Amino acid sequence: MTKPKLFILKMPFEDGPGKFWICSHCVLIEGALAVNAHWCDQVDVRRIDFPKPRKEVVDLLGEANQWLPVLVLEDGKLIKEPNEVINYLADRFGGAAVHP
Repeated sequence: MTKPKLFILKMPFEDGPGKFWICSHCVLIEGALAVNAHWCDQVDVRRIDFPKPRKEVVDLLGEANQWLPVLVLEDGKLIKEPNEVINYLADRFGGAAVHP
């Protein structure tokens, strides 16, 4: 069985000489993974380097779809909004979702 693929940025990342950053959307996903550790058994989590082109993402989704985070479902559907990613994983695999 193929697992959904979750692409998030490796953090912190450098963008500009000596300037280190986090991605607020990816940090939200990382937090959800931390409290729902069992998701990592069900999802292929891939932490991708910041610089573009992000070859692994481009190879799968095309150059126009390098925005991260992105959850790629088995049918090819993409979920890009962080709260939707978390809620999808909670609905499908159990665990804590985003509080309304």
